[in-house]
Amino acid sequence: MYKRNNVSMRIFSREHSHLFCGHWNGSPVEIGEDTVTSIPSGEVNHSHPYHEYYIVLEGEGVLQIEGSLVPMRTGTVIMVEPGEAHHVVSVAPGGCRWVMIKERSEPNSKILEDDRTV
Repeated sequence: MYKRNNVSMRIFSREHSHLFCGHWNGSPVEIGEDTVTSIPSGEVNHSHPYHEYYIVLEGEGVLQIEGSLVPMRTGTVIMVEPGEAHHVVSVAPGGCRWVMIKERSEPNSKILEDDRTV
């Protein structure tokens, strides 16, 4: 933690993950940056009890939200509402890069379709 002019601030950096910050390092939000060239085998339909934002930096992909296919294109922001089931279903041949922001960061807050949390 840094202090300047009696103001405390934290600076987070990415180490061994696509995530910069979250509950494990004291941040109330979770922020990550990912470049996806193929859909990971663990990508499944899930939801969260809070808003999640995808800020698409480059490339293209498709996010499925509550059964609707939503294009992920450079320069767009997609907001997933609390409780909406979603997952990335495809990315363009060149891949897709985005920043993901979860408005809260809590352990075990990913709710799978079979009601398991991870």
